[in-house]
Amino acid sequence: MNVLIDADELATALASDQPPVLLDVRWQLGGPPGHQSYLEGHIPGAVYVDLDTELARHGEPTDGRHPLPELADLQAAARRWGISEGDTVVAYDAVGNTSAARAWWL
Repeated sequence: MNVLIDADELATALASDQPPVLLDVRWQLGGPPGHQSYLEGHIPGAVYVDLDTELARHGEPTDGRHPLPELADLQAAARRWGISEGDTVVAYDAVGNTSAARAWWL
């Protein structure tokens, strides 16, 4: 299983009978929020994933900046994104894959 995919491999996968689910996880510490960048342009078919609200939960200050989301909340979000069991998922961002890595890890 490949963890990283390049643009040519993604194009081939998107043209296949079973294209991957695309997650646009553009976010960076200090902003700007990634949703505006998503609205301005994204890979066709990609869904926007908000790191602050979908890949993290709000907790106490002692919980850190981005505590892990509750499992049920993450599962509900994944369903909204169109992910089903067995799907291939490609996550991308615009800051060296650090935000996409969180989606992959979760």
